[in-house]
Amino acid sequence: MSFISQTLAVTSMNLRNIPRRLGNSLVIVIGIAGAVGVFIPILAMSISFRATIAGDGSDTRAIVLTQRATAETESSLSRDEVAMIMDYPQVRRDSRGRAAASAEIVLVAPVSRKRDHTDVNVTLRGVGEQYFAMRPELKLRSGRMFETGKQELIVGAGAVSQFDGLEIGENIRLQDGDWKVVGTFAGGNGARESEVVADALTVMAAYKFDSFHSLSVALRSPRELAAFKDTVKLNSKSILVARSEPEYLETASEWVNRMLRLVGYSIGSIMALGALFSALNSMYSAVAAKSVEMATLRALGFSSLAVAGGVLIEALLLALVGAAIGAAFAYALFNGATISTLGGAVFDSQLVYSLSITPELAIGVVLLACALGLAGGLLPAIRAARMNIVEALHET
Repeated sequence: MSFISQTLAVTSMNLRNIPRRLGNSLVIVIGIAGAVGVFIPILAMSISFRATIAGDGSDTRAIVLTQRATAETESSLSRDEVAMIMDYPQVRRDSRGRAAASAEIVLVAPVSRKRDHTDVNVTLRGVGEQYFAMRPELKLRSGRMFETGKQELIVGAGAVSQFDGLEIGENIRLQDGDWKVVGTFAGGNGARESEVVADALTVMAAYKFDSFHSLSVALRSPRELAAFKDTVKLNSKSILVARSEPEYLETASEWVNRMLRLVGYSIGSIMALGALFSALNSMYSAVAAKSVEMATLRALGFSSLAVAGGVLIEALLLALVGAAIGAAFAYALFNGATISTLGGAVFDSQLVYSLSITPELAIGVVLLACALGLAGGLLPAIRAARMNIVEALHET
């Protein structure tokens, strides 16, 4: 018989014997399924978070902050600075000659999470009158727009879905009294849907602020970005800096991205080690239980490599079954699930986003699980290949 025929014969024998040692086989399947079922949603959380943050970015928009600020709340722009930047030639203007720009202030609003009623914060963003004109992806979904000078809010659809007290007609207790929710908005699949939005000047008056945190502008074209950056830097004597929206969002969210990756890979590594050792122990037990059969095959002329190959293929197939089960459960339970975590525009505010378990993510984790199965079967396969035929047969 050829090497391939011998390997297939050994594999067939091993698979037929699985019902006789079902417990050992289930240890591998369950261990791999558990690791995959946990690792996929954790990775999906990190990937979906980054996608949600990136969803707000546009190459046609730029944000102006103070030089050393890494987040909007660390920045301060005076009214005179805002007015000066709005007049720069790179800034787009509407048919009435108004600058497509929004001077903004970013704070937090206290709410409670619907799931467990714990107290959390959402981002409160005070915006200029051109905010929604600059962001055509955001649309008023219900109710009406807030009025300048009134303590009114409109709320993103993501925030409405996750937190109490944000329905139209309800009030949020903020600085200087209750603020009424008068509308909801949605669109863009970005972080803005996690925020509550009000008129910037009204927010500043209530909170006794004299300056804005940031200024967002729509450029005439993406090609104007370099010139806009140079103009801001020159005219502010390097006190202010302009960045494209994608550039700023990547920088501002880096700490949360790093935390999610750290948590994900830490938990994934622990689960992977557990699955690896369960496969290793189970395959060792399987080899010990089949020592007579393997020795008989060797006595009949089967090569040691064929015996080892049969053990590895068995480990791979059991890992593949476990990985498929884990991936199926992860997809059924978590794909499309909406969650909220820290990561909003303010340090301790919530970001709402949906988990997306893509085929690429699932396939990558399944392949990793199969590699763990092979790694767990490697030493038992070597042991099977080096088994002493006479001693194994003598045990009978």
